[in-house]
Amino acid sequence: MKLLEHYDILFQSLKETNNEIKITVQDLSEMLSCTYRNAKIILRKLEEQNWIEWKPGKGRGNLSSIKLLKDVDHLVVDEAKSMLTPTSIDAGINLLKKYGVKESVQREFVDWVFHTYLGKQLGPEGGKLARLHFPSYRPLPVLDPAKVNRRSENHIMRHIFSTLVTYNQENDEFLPYLAHHWEHNEDYTKWTFYLQKAVLFHHGKEMTAEDVRYSFIRHRENRSAYEWILDGLEDVQVNHRYTIQFVFADTCPSFLYLASSLGGSILPEDVPVTSELPVGTGPYKISENTEDKLVLTVFSDYFLRRPFLDEITLYFFPQLYDNAADLQSVSNYEDMNFYHYPYQGRKVQEFKKYTMLDKGSKLLTLNLHKGILAENAYVREAIFHFLSPEKLIEELGGSRFKTASRILKKFEEKNQERSVLAGKKALAASGYKGETLTLISYVGAGNEADAKWIQKVLRTKGIELELKFYTYTELHKRELHKEADLLLGEQIGDESDVYTYLSAFRGNHSLLKHHLPKAVNDEDLLSLENKILKQNGHIHLYRLNQFAFYHHDVKGVSFNALGWIDFTKLWYEA
Repeated sequence: MKLLEHYDILFQSLKETNNEIKITVQDLSEMLSCTYRNAKIILRKLEEQNWIEWKPGKGRGNLSSIKLLKDVDHLVVDEAKSMLTPTSIDAGINLLKKYGVKESVQREFVDWVFHTYLGKQLGPEGGKLARLHFPSYRPLPVLDPAKVNRRSENHIMRHIFSTLVTYNQENDEFLPYLAHHWEHNEDYTKWTFYLQKAVLFHHGKEMTAEDVRYSFIRHRENRSAYEWILDGLEDVQVNHRYTIQFVFADTCPSFLYLASSLGGSILPEDVPVTSELPVGTGPYKISENTEDKLVLTVFSDYFLRRPFLDEITLYFFPQLYDNAADLQSVSNYEDMNFYHYPYQGRKVQEFKKYTMLDKGSKLLTLNLHKGILAENAYVREAIFHFLSPEKLIEELGGSRFKTASRILKKFEEKNQERSVLAGKKALAASGYKGETLTLISYVGAGNEADAKWIQKVLRTKGIELELKFYTYTELHKRELHKEADLLLGEQIGDESDVYTYLSAFRGNHSLLKHHLPKAVNDEDLLSLENKILKQNGHIHLYRLNQFAFYHHDVKGVSFNALGWIDFTKLWYEA
């Protein structure tokens, strides 16, 4: 057992530092689960390290005394720092987790590792390592488009999978990707795609039309997040090893938007889909995915240009997420984005900062399908007036940045006028008798803090909420249109405005879809949005301010619509 482990046992048992504690060697030997002789040896070594003061008792009946001089967390940090190397920080990080170092100390260590230590390391040949290490707030055990449609997972999956075509936001056009050419008939009921040859999956098999057929058809199983993109699809026909045709019952002019989404990701037919270690044809493959870290390794046989970075590692520190703990031990701090989620940390002057207003928004939906809110427009009106996004942003802070009132900012006109007085009048006219409404959300992404704020505000106005939180996976197994009066979560934005609206109103994992009225005309989605907003069917709360800190020699930094940095564009200046 290492000396640090012995000291930790004493620290956890005695729970005091810089105070003399009367004790015997025999007591210590029992505490350390060792012999009397070994206890004396350990005490001597601890004294040599200046970790303790030991005063042997003199004379019969006089107890010895021990004084612990060091905080064990800081000793662990010192040990962790000594274990780091430019190519591996795992041992140091695992040591902190093993000893359960308190959050304020972990925060300082995380800042030092990712903002100071790694930034100064050179590669084996004198140049910058072609690696990117950074912390994130939660593990990503599910990386299968059929099972998840969530910001962080979507970003990682974009680097693992490829689609038939890709959407170019700058020119508002579709470009070849796995398919080098495509065509459709006059009424858009038949779409034919011609595949690139010699495209390899991560496990070495060539991609063919059979894989494409399998990848789309599988969305009809197990309540896929993307089952909706197959609405109206009658058949998928393999015409040739590299030719595939999609046949629809009715016209489908928007199919390219669907085919270019993550739902159109192509997976191999010959291997089982594993959520944590999926196989695709993208520029990176998953080499490790655990509760502690996720490792992306460059796919050397990628069919397009090879990315510049060889490896990307995310380390997960869920206990530091949205941390509002005491910061007295951290000098010169500012609100820093914990790589896409709120984090309190140390200000690093030598870093560049890149910011972008998030395209998506935090969304609260009110059930227009069933229950009290569906039947009582006055209660919905009252909730709208009582909830002020401006106050939510002001009081909760973090990266909550700007109020939102529409799915896309470009369609917002002016701030929606709210009045507590109007809310009180609406509630009085509603006949509401204090029935408890249920607000359901998923764990993470600030949902807990937002939901508790909403609950507190509405309670002061006479509306009682019960809060229920589920994991993201469990949430989408439930009958939310029956169970939830209100749903809280993120409305994700996409590079394509058209696809953003399609997924918002039709997507299986869309909060809006669960609470839409029983009969809606969804042909004109902008009109549908206006109609639902006038009925107070959903309330957009805020948009995040996405930002990143990086060294001056990191180039190619740009955000995608998900608010993440595109890893394929990053490179180090020599």
